[in-house]
Amino acid sequence: MKTLPLMSFTGLVSVLLLSGLAAAAPPGQGNAVELWVRGTSPQVGDDTPRARTQTVDLDQLALVTANRFDAQYAQSRPYRGIPLELVLDRFNPEPALDLAILHFANGMAVPLPFRDAAAMKRLSPFLARGMAPRRDGTVAVGQFPALPKRFARADARPISFAGNKLVVAGWWHPNLGDKVKPIFSPWSHVDSLVSVEFVQSEPYYKQFDVDPDPAVQRGLAIYRQSCQFCHGARKVGARFGWDFVEPMPVYTYRKEMNLLYHVSYRPIDAAERGLMMPSLKFMSREQAAELWQWLRAVGTKEMPKYQPR
Repeated sequence: MKTLPLMSFTGLVSVLLLSGLAAAAPPGQGNAVELWVRGTSPQVGDDTPRARTQTVDLDQLALVTANRFDAQYAQSRPYRGIPLELVLDRFNPEPALDLAILHFANGMAVPLPFRDAAAMKRLSPFLARGMAPRRDGTVAVGQFPALPKRFARADARPISFAGNKLVVAGWWHPNLGDKVKPIFSPWSHVDSLVSVEFVQSEPYYKQFDVDPDPAVQRGLAIYRQSCQFCHGARKVGARFGWDFVEPMPVYTYRKEMNLLYHVSYRPIDAAERGLMMPSLKFMSREQAAELWQWLRAVGTKEMPKYQPR
């Protein structure tokens, strides 16, 4: 068996370097990750140009085996993969780019401040290709244990993995407030990583800033804290849940009180029961009203185009 040359990784301890052999997964199922830079937008939505694009073939990467805590499984497991930082470094993003938006196969989009050393150390993101190698040194690519939902009779949106799995060390995310962390985490709902979008954070979020009214601004802050991981607006952002504007503005059929019941007055184990949306019990009546104000604003006003510095 061929042995890989010794490698060292910051923050990665007790790793065993083995051969890069891996059992092939079906083409197009998480075997590659597309890295790209969002270009200047001629318009909002799908036609945003890509200033630079590179596809990383995960089958060609030198992998390591490490025992790592996985927030989704809430326990430590032996994984074979590569620290996500090394995958991002291969792209050599320009210094002005400070946010990596991780896009997953199910449509979730999780922003990662990859230049924040403290955040990266706390999350320790690891792109796993499989579990511990077999006796012959190969890895069953994409074969990870299922994530059962204890009370769900029929789960229309199961969390499954194909080709890779992102492992993070905790449910924490820098966008979450103190009240949110124990109740909701975007990391608990992601599946396989398919692409990474590099942006400048300030002009990226400026796209959603459509009204200076203080209530709307507070609603936008709530969107960034709780909603952006699953929902986008005018085809900008995540696509796991409904687009907040297209084809129908959400504010027109989710009135203020109705929105409160939708996001807050639901079982704490809503996601486990197979419901499409997890519980957001931390959201108050006032916050729901402010979020609705932003939903109305973004549904009736033109969104600014992405204009990087």
